[in-house]
Amino acid sequence: MNVSSKHSHTAIGLMSGTSADGVDAALISIPASPTSSNVEVLEFKSYPYSDEIRRRVLEACGDPGVNTEEICSLHREVGEVFAEAALAIIKKHHMTPNQVDFMGSHGQTVRHLPKGGKNSQGALLPSTLQIGDPSIIAEKTGSTIISDFRSRDVAAGGMGAPLTPWAHRTLFENSNYPCAFLNLGGISNITYIPPSSEDGIMGFDAGPANMALDTLANKISGGKAQFDLGGEIAARGQINEKALASLMEHPYLKLRPPKSTGRETFGETFLSDTIDILASLGESDENQMATLTAFSARCIIKAVNNYFPTDAPPKEIIAGGGGVHNKSMMRYLQEGLDPIPVVSSAVHEIDPNAVEAVSFALLAWATLRGEPANIPAATGASHAVVLGNITPGKNYLSVL
Repeated sequence: MNVSSKHSHTAIGLMSGTSADGVDAALISIPASPTSSNVEVLEFKSYPYSDEIRRRVLEACGDPGVNTEEICSLHREVGEVFAEAALAIIKKHHMTPNQVDFMGSHGQTVRHLPKGGKNSQGALLPSTLQIGDPSIIAEKTGSTIISDFRSRDVAAGGMGAPLTPWAHRTLFENSNYPCAFLNLGGISNITYIPPSSEDGIMGFDAGPANMALDTLANKISGGKAQFDLGGEIAARGQINEKALASLMEHPYLKLRPPKSTGRETFGETFLSDTIDILASLGESDENQMATLTAFSARCIIKAVNNYFPTDAPPKEIIAGGGGVHNKSMMRYLQEGLDPIPVVSSAVHEIDPNAVEAVSFALLAWATLRGEPANIPAATGASHAVVLGNITPGKNYLSVL
């Protein structure tokens, strides 16, 4: 990334993904010219939503959704949660809010319709909606907030996702060889990163990652578990190869990049139907989990094999997100991608849970610099654009 600034910044990235577990907050130091070797993560922590907020967010994300009054209130309520997470991470690092220059807040996606659609009222235009009012965060913290990153890419004809390849390159590129970053969140997305100063960066959503697994773990445990801890349930099961082959015929997996997906494709209806089919085959809970975990892994393996450059394959795949802690998922990935090593981003000194939050802090930095940060090859946008909207804080002029 060939940009510069007159001085370094202290920034916070705030992120909540498709699993809607809560807010990931990363406090980072961004030097004058950020590179893979000098962005420092000072502090990271995940702050879970209350059960009530999570229930209401998932209801808003679902079909048919909720009314405008509920969305209006949730927009503020989620903003309050994001602000509390920012203040908590500042306190955890023994800093004060006025020592933070700016924050990049992804917000919480409740609808993502990059290709539009239709409903009972007629045609729906390409659009995306993330809640978590940045004005509330600015008021509570005094900081300048950059938010609503996806909308500008959608306005430029893109899908608004995946948005983080630009940041992935900043964090992980190597001067000597190509690599890739794999995010194992609710949805898996993967970025191909060419060597420094070379063109060819690309990224796309491979398919579901933890979304189906979390739902099944919750069902198996009677609501006591939110995920398959360490992939232990899957490890006790056997993969139903016939059912897995059927899942691999999903239409999304046949689309060529650029492409993105989310709850609108792999949400409650898909998950419910898939789990019902596996149960109807007489498969045990453990076998169902093993099969769904293998499906998540094979979506990624297929994506790498079909769409990454064959003349310059990645020398390593660096993984982040909650799925890194799922040993069954990581084992399936390593077996299917061999001889390409699959390693945790911790090997590169970045907490795998923190990568996406760090990425939105970097995207906010680019916004303030006027630096285009979408990757048209990843999102399908007609051109590169500066992402995000700025909500000025008390420090706005000094940040500029």
